[in-house]
Amino acid sequence: MDRSVLFISSDQSFLVKTMVKGLNDAGFETVLSQPDIVEIQLIQKLPTIFIVYLEGDINAFNGTLKYLTKLMSESADNKFLYLIGSQIEIDVAKEVVPHSFVNGVFVRPVSMKEVVGKINDTLMNGDRKKRILVVDDDAVMLRTMKNWLSKKYDVYMANSGMNAISFLAQNVVDLILLDYEMPVASGLQVFEMIKGEPRTADIPVIFLTAKDDRETVMKVLAAKPEKYLLKTMAPDALIQSVDDFFKGR
Repeated sequence: MDRSVLFISSDQSFLVKTMVKGLNDAGFETVLSQPDIVEIQLIQKLPTIFIVYLEGDINAFNGTLKYLTKLMSESADNKFLYLIGSQIEIDVAKEVVPHSFVNGVFVRPVSMKEVVGKINDTLMNGDRKKRILVVDDDAVMLRTMKNWLSKKYDVYMANSGMNAISFLAQNVVDLILLDYEMPVASGLQVFEMIKGEPRTADIPVIFLTAKDDRETVMKVLAAKPEKYLLKTMAPDALIQSVDDFFKGR
């Protein structure tokens, strides 16, 4: 289990050094860095755990936070991000980092016992849950899908195509379950918008449809989604299909 930590702070004060010592005493291997992308890029082996100690000019952390988010979204290995600061500083930082990427926040004054305990819990629980966005104009279907999938996955909901696009502008997910038939913007139109935007083009999309006639199936397949699922599937079968999709990747 990798217990390496990148501790990012603009000032290596006595308090910061004390926190780093606390991490080292708890068995973590800690690397200190300024909130500077170039300095982070020079680290030969990037740690698994990122701790950002927010203080001073919060805007000085924006570039680093965006860079860490990019690293986390592109890495094949799990990486974990924690924020330490005042409540205002944390709130500002979370406007830069999608909330789904933040594994924990600690409001000053901080207890190192709490920090170490939270990180240990994360590592003990293993891989982070995959994130799924379910897009459907039917509120009952949204709640049903969330209930079925939430035991294994972090599930987010959007009740229209445009709400889905807005959500994806601020958040990263591992899979989109997209209703094929929706008013205003159809599933196919939303699919084309997702694939036409560089930020979201690589997110896999599985269509959901209530129809299994040949004409509908052919239209669905013509869009070339990852696959399609029938809304009439039994819960266990639908969940298994999602599980199989992630296993296959």
